Amino acid sequence: MFIRGLTLLVIACPCAFVISTPVSVVSGITSAAKNGVLIKGGNYLEAMGEVDAVALDKTGTLTKGELAVTDVVPVNDTDEVTLLRYAAGLERRSEHPIATAILARADDTGVGNSPEPDAFESLTGKGIRGDIDGETYYAGKPELFEELGFDLTRTRSATDGGVPVPDAVEGDAGAFAEDALATLEQEGKTVVIVGTESELLGAIAIADEVRPASRRAVERLHELGVERVVMLTGDNEGTARAIAEQVGVDEYRADLLPDEKVDAVEELQTEYGEVAMIGDGINDAPALATAEVGVAMGAAGTDTALETADIALMGDDVGKLPYLYDLSHTANGVIRQNIWASLGVKLLLALGVPLGLVSVALAVVVGDMGMSLGVTGNAMRLSRIELDRFVGA
Repeated sequence: MFIRGLTLLVIACPCAFVISTPVSVVSGITSAAKNGVLIKGGNYLEAMGEVDAVALDKTGTLTKGELAVTDVVPVNDTDEVTLLRYAAGLERRSEHPIATAILARADDTGVGNSPEPDAFESLTGKGIRGDIDGETYYAGKPELFEELGFDLTRTRSATDGGVPVPDAVEGDAGAFAEDALATLEQEGKTVVIVGTESELLGAIAIADEVRPASRRAVERLHELGVERVVMLTGDNEGTARAIAEQVGVDEYRADLLPDEKVDAVEELQTEYGEVAMIGDGINDAPALATAEVGVAMGAAGTDTALETADIALMGDDVGKLPYLYDLSHTANGVIRQNIWASLGVKLLLALGVPLGLVSVALAVVVGDMGMSLGVTGNAMRLSRIELDRFVGA
């Protein structure tokens, strides 16, 4: 009886059961780090494998974030140099990627010293404003100027270089042709309008290039079992539609302010379950914090996004996202296998002890050391999940 009791005591030692989860998590996090994916904790590794929907930001995530000015459309008596001069003056105080593109175009065009604005203010999700020469100037989305009272829907047939020429209205204000904005937006371009509260100086169109791996990443997420892939962006409807069609997301939501991105994530949580949010900017931080898993683009991401996110994709490679999901999903399966295997083997051995079928040596070799080595070896399988098969066009 003493020997059988000692055998049961050996079998009851929970070594294999206790290390089942930690060894799997360490293996998964280590494997991810080797492939340029930094995970801040085991709970985030497990959570990523359970997500039902993925929300992606557009600029800097699905696109490269390397913006360039493609069109400069002055209105009324404004010329291109004047338009760029005031736009560059306002954007010089901004940290948005659009500001970098406008400043680069101003330098290339040979615009002289741009004015330094006073009382500069960032209008979250809408644009910026600042006082220049005693007057308040704005640069931002068409919606910002519609709020200021401008009519941006009047049209006329004349065109200039394929882009309809803006029409003028009474007084000092001007109105952009609806076709002009629609044409630029349908081409996937972001439109920034510059002007005061009473007069429009013109519009600047900026384009961004879609990352080569974006479409393949979305396809792989669907193949791996993600139920819904959604693009969330503060950009206009036309640009969002053009990018969404290129990358193949299930749906897109445009013209979103930071708090509206949070609302969109919460709606996805209600409809589909657990959600992962991928973004790179300050505007994405609230949504990253709201989602079950926040994933930041490691190099292009702002400090705020990186601090808020639970996982970072180094090298700004969105193609690593399917790898991350597959690794996490597989890790959850390995954890369950280890737990049930360690418990099942110990149960079988325990049942064999009263029948005299299990010796102390067998309990040590199989039930204790054997299972500990077994769950460790099973966890090491995670290191064999390779990144290369998820990367590419």
